[in-house]
Amino acid sequence: MAQRRDIATRLLRPTAVQILCTMLALVLLLQVELVYAKSVNWDEFFHFSQIHQHLLGRPAPWLQAPFVALFFWVPALPGDNIDHIQLIRLLILPFEIATIAAIAGMASRFTDRETALLCGLIYATGGYVFLHAFALRADMIAAALLMGALWLTLCRPLRGREIALILLLVGLAFFSTIKAVLYAPAFLGVLLFRLEKPGHRRVLASAAMLVALAGVTLLWLAPHLPATGPVGVLRDVGDLGRASIDRMFSGGVFPQGAWLLLQIVFAPLLSVAILATVLYACWPGRGWTERILLLSLLAPLATVAVYRNAFPYHFAFILPPAVVAVAPVVGWLRQRYGVVAVAFLPLAGALLLSFGQDRDVLPRQRAILTGIQTIFPAPVTYIDNSGMAGNFPRAVNHFASGWGLENYYRAGEPIYSAALKAEPVPMLLANNVVLRGLFHDTSFDGRFLPEDDRILRENYIPHWGRLFVAGKVIAPGERPIAVEIAVPGRYTVEGGSIDIDGKHHPAGSLVTLARGMHSVAGPRGVDVTLRWGDDLDRPAFAWPSGPIFTEY
Repeated sequence: MAQRRDIATRLLRPTAVQILCTMLALVLLLQVELVYAKSVNWDEFFHFSQIHQHLLGRPAPWLQAPFVALFFWVPALPGDNIDHIQLIRLLILPFEIATIAAIAGMASRFTDRETALLCGLIYATGGYVFLHAFALRADMIAAALLMGALWLTLCRPLRGREIALILLLVGLAFFSTIKAVLYAPAFLGVLLFRLEKPGHRRVLASAAMLVALAGVTLLWLAPHLPATGPVGVLRDVGDLGRASIDRMFSGGVFPQGAWLLLQIVFAPLLSVAILATVLYACWPGRGWTERILLLSLLAPLATVAVYRNAFPYHFAFILPPAVVAVAPVVGWLRQRYGVVAVAFLPLAGALLLSFGQDRDVLPRQRAILTGIQTIFPAPVTYIDNSGMAGNFPRAVNHFASGWGLENYYRAGEPIYSAALKAEPVPMLLANNVVLRGLFHDTSFDGRFLPEDDRILRENYIPHWGRLFVAGKVIAPGERPIAVEIAVPGRYTVEGGSIDIDGKHHPAGSLVTLARGMHSVAGPRGVDVTLRWGDDLDRPAFAWPSGPIFTEY
């Protein structure tokens, strides 16, 4: 009888594997909650707008934007822009699950199953990984592809079929993001670990040098290649590579050091394990194959010291190989303290990060998008920082901040003026400090080129909160004046009557104005406003107070 009770107790008692799988499931459920509660970041709005740009037939990237090809069908579903972004976030979670599976699979190559699963849990809860692994970006998609390829390279026979699949996965990862190149040391180290014959290692080293030489050659030749035809694709790739290198490595040493420090604080166990793994790999007496493998898996993470865009979301992409490398240290911790004790710290960290998220920002973002839809029931072309009104066509399809602004300054071309000359642009959404600086004093030094600054200041007027519409305010006076209209269309006359181009227009009337100069005559006793549109509506609620974005 006692023996039966012991057997029943053992059967009912959860195993370490079951405990870890349950914890991983809990972490994923916490992330699902954040999918629907966490505010949308500005670059998520931008990436979603790229999907709509593609659907509108406007120029959209074919490189660096896997979400365009994967999720082009989402906007056709019921719901608003934020509903669609949340659905895409949910669809990106399987890529995180695939990455966790690859981490556990690679770690199990040289450790036990419990430790391998523990590595997966440490990754999923790893600070900014927990907060950004589901974001609408290329990072998690590329990480899953690259980790799948690394798992095949480390754990499967290197036959023709496997090699073809590895090349396919790596190629798709490069299609997703050029920064897939940061995984190169991990692939090289894993291959050196797998290859046993010195001749094979020499061939691998030679192939790596040839690939590097070919890459350098393409970067050098790209500006001189034809822009059309099959060779034009190579030029596109080369130009993208040149721009990406400038973007990736022009920020000095630890360009995002503050975010790195926060990542260390948010994921203390992972941070300590990485440091301990470096010491473990460099300890005297360690075999050279093991040392090369561990250090090569850690090498991609070392790029945060020079990678300009090592922002919080980057850690979801760059950490997976390093989490495989920490398996020996995690195994030692598990043997010394037990699975539950080791797993509790990262799980508690994930819970704290979840509780610490500002869940009031997303409702403000929804309110703004609802307000835009009230003012413009049908989409109009607009200017903003990041494509926040994703289903509206953008006049200038890049950020009005950061790297986009730097390229704009470098080119020295007044692209905003050119955009206004190309088509009517009735709306300007001042959703960053640079755009707000057009109309309000700000402490930010970023400004537009003089021609763009003038045309935007002179052709947009406040309408609702930070939303501006095309318009003019004509000051009181007796003398005739000339006004420039940069946004053609119908305008509502507000405040008083006015004579334009020899015709009298009372307050409340509509006047159709072409692009160009118009003459204003007759006495004007008050400010007269010309507002684009037929008496545009305003939302019944005020522009939401408080931040409309969080810092990641």
